[in-house]
Amino acid sequence: MFKPFLRLFVAFASVALLILIPLQVDAEAVNADVTNNKFIDMIQRRGYLKVGLPPYNTPPAYYIDSDSNELKGYDVDLAKTMASKLLVDIEFDRSSTSFNELVERVGAGDFDLAIGKLGLTYNRLFDAFPIQYLSFRHALLADRSFVASLGVDPDDPAFGLVLKNSTIRIGSIDNSTWEVEAKANFPNAEFVGFKNWTDAKNALFLPDSVIDAIYRDTTEIKPIVYADPDLSLDYVPILFDELIDRKSIYLSLEGRLGLQDFIDMTLRREWGGIKNDIAILDDFQSYYLGS
Repeated sequence: MFKPFLRLFVAFASVALLILIPLQVDAEAVNADVTNNKFIDMIQRRGYLKVGLPPYNTPPAYYIDSDSNELKGYDVDLAKTMASKLLVDIEFDRSSTSFNELVERVGAGDFDLAIGKLGLTYNRLFDAFPIQYLSFRHALLADRSFVASLGVDPDDPAFGLVLKNSTIRIGSIDNSTWEVEAKANFPNAEFVGFKNWTDAKNALFLPDSVIDAIYRDTTEIKPIVYADPDLSLDYVPILFDELIDRKSIYLSLEGRLGLQDFIDMTLRREWGGIKNDIAILDDFQSYYLGS
């Protein structure tokens, strides 16, 4: 009397088996497609994250600490955080000879990513893909005698336009974002390139200087006056709220496909989103103020 029920149960179980097995296989296949990030897999198999960093020392972003002889800075810490979230070690490469070469090399796949207060230019967009993590205002430290020669008070709304159209001689790092920005934002200016930022600063303070101002972001200009308040007698910092330098992490095409979402998440959760110069100056005021 139980045979009909048994036959029915066996038939139902067979149908269920036919239905459930394909569904299980399809789910596993879909799951593999979603989680198989080949770029991250490559990094994890290698065992370390390859990071390109500029060859300069730019504290507190990236620099060799004189006491420990170790690489330190907030860019260094951010890169180390990304490596830890990937569960790998980290290797920094500082062999590039300029900022532009560094971006070219990451675009060619020499590194997994490049970091180091790298600004945004059209040419760099041809070489690699940026992910913004900092937003810094442009700034000048200008000789007061040159500012006075413009004949317009700095508090006058017309001052900015007069300054930008002047024949000011601007110094900054050669072959960098600042050369491009100086030529774009000060069309009548003469740009004088220097090997590094220290050389540019020293040139401004020479008695017969070949430049009237130095040009970089606010986090580089303000600390010069912080370090020596007496400089404000002869030099004036000028900040441009409408000129913003989008500091970016750069990736190759493969790196963008594999790491963009990962970096975006790291920036939101660990970095606190895109930081501006006010936040950086506040976070590292002990460094900038020397206390």
